[in-house]
Amino acid sequence: MEWLLPVGVWAFVSVPAIIALYLLRRRAARHEVPSLLLWQRTESAQEAYKPFQKLRKQWLLILQLLLAILLSLALLRPALPGMARGEVVLVFDMSASMQTTYGGKTRLDLAVEEAVALVDRMKEGDAVTILTAGSKVGQTLARSTDKLKIRTALRALRAENGTADLDSAVSLAKAMRRDLPELSIVVYSDMYTTEDPEVDVSAVGIGADNRSILSLRCSPQEDGLLAFARIANYGAMADVTMECYADGALVDVRTLSLPAGREVGVPFGVPMDAQAVWVVLTTPDALEADNIRYWVAQQQRERRVLLVTQGNIFLEKALALRQDAMIYRTTAADAGGMDDYDLVILDGESSRELPTAGSLLAFAPDREIFGIHRAGAIEASGRLWAESNPLAKRLTRNLLLSGLALRVHHPLTGGQSILRWGDGTLLAVAEQEGRRIAVIGFDLHDSNLPMQADFPILMQNLMDYLLPEAVGAVDAVFCGRPVDIAPDEWAIGQQVITPSGRAVPVEGTVFLDTGEIGIYVLREERADGVSRVTPFALHMAPSEADVRHVAEPGTSNRQDATGRKGAGMELTLFLLLTILLLSMVEWEVSRRGA
Repeated sequence: MEWLLPVGVWAFVSVPAIIALYLLRRRAARHEVPSLLLWQRTESAQEAYKPFQKLRKQWLLILQLLLAILLSLALLRPALPGMARGEVVLVFDMSASMQTTYGGKTRLDLAVEEAVALVDRMKEGDAVTILTAGSKVGQTLARSTDKLKIRTALRALRAENGTADLDSAVSLAKAMRRDLPELSIVVYSDMYTTEDPEVDVSAVGIGADNRSILSLRCSPQEDGLLAFARIANYGAMADVTMECYADGALVDVRTLSLPAGREVGVPFGVPMDAQAVWVVLTTPDALEADNIRYWVAQQQRERRVLLVTQGNIFLEKALALRQDAMIYRTTAADAGGMDDYDLVILDGESSRELPTAGSLLAFAPDREIFGIHRAGAIEASGRLWAESNPLAKRLTRNLLLSGLALRVHHPLTGGQSILRWGDGTLLAVAEQEGRRIAVIGFDLHDSNLPMQADFPILMQNLMDYLLPEAVGAVDAVFCGRPVDIAPDEWAIGQQVITPSGRAVPVEGTVFLDTGEIGIYVLREERADGVSRVTPFALHMAPSEADVRHVAEPGTSNRQDATGRKGAGMELTLFLLLTILLLSMVEWEVSRRGA
């Protein structure tokens, strides 16, 4: 037996108080009697003047003492052994799958109910810390002993639309436990499992059928746009209805039967001039967040590119493949006002001053550029190969990297290496204060690269890097993940309008406030009054859509860090019911004058 409120022991003072009331005699009243025959009764009554009398057996006294004892025990809040005690860290899975609903409650609602019941059974003075594991780890409450505050914080929890970084949250909780050996760790999740003996995992929810729209693409056709949605059925065969909207107007409806456990493509007809298209699954299922998918038209702005060269027809043709680029040609002697261009390309030419704005691509420059230096000329043979870092893979995608011949080259040092020739760096990039620089360590005239199929591909890859879109590709980005922003070099103000209408200022090149599902709009204002508006859409993490299963109870470690069992049962309610019953009996005995 455990006592959750030991301070309630003071209530036992009522027991001697009741006994004292029965020991104290009442003062007798004077009575005139008509005969001495009643003297014996009068003599007995005289005993009432004594302050104390022998305690006699009375049912009313017994009932009142029993009520006082039971009430005192109830104030102590007795519970069976195994009650959580000390300090506890409650870790909550805030991923999108915790929004799964059945019976009018989400999985997170069930987790909160379990946590509130655990907190209610804890002793007064026990401390609770609440950690949330969403796209990042958050601390909602730190070592609070205020149960009202704890319950309020628990009921305010809301699941996110992304994934959960539970490993980091558990690692943080275990770090706290190093300073507090008696600290218990409880994780509430629908998918998380661990064999760690220091962590108690509470699997919440049950499996449910769900349908999810995985993707939406639009492509031009002769009579308009073709919107193609891909939908997955995570469950039994179901008949569903899907609606397609273009710029807010309903344009198409489809009703179809989804085979169990299969993916199906669904086409919709959309007007050619549609700027925003979304498809909605109107048939209810277990998870609402993945029942909508958006597509927005990306409007490319014109890019000004200055080519400083003595003449290179191969380079000019490779640059012309970029449809949004306007190419301006000049020589080093005539170069001026280079800060007015989005990209400056130095083709073996060196101007007196480098541009202070925009991106820069240089072939064998004769000076240091953003920390990238070139060494002396080398006439060594070698093999062209790419580095293994993610940026190198991006800039060398679709390249054969074979057949290159160099007459002479200048190994590069500094920056991030992308391509290497033997042991030396042949292509390096750097980024500083939003500007991007790429340096190639040889003159195009000293190689056969312009004659290779790799040349136009490499130039387009470099152009994509040096002239990024305002918003990076978000096809593989979902809610809760950062979105890369390529700010306009001349922008004086940037903000993103979220789907709910909030205006969030953009600082730097990464936008982090990505928790909402829907269409975002990046707004950029320039000093010359020109503004740029770039929409992009974010959706629920696709990995959260399959909610047919939850963590098996057997995989959860039901022992907490100190080896104690799970929460025991509190007996206070049973005592209160007994007190109510005895109160009714005591009233009846008192009424009859027993």
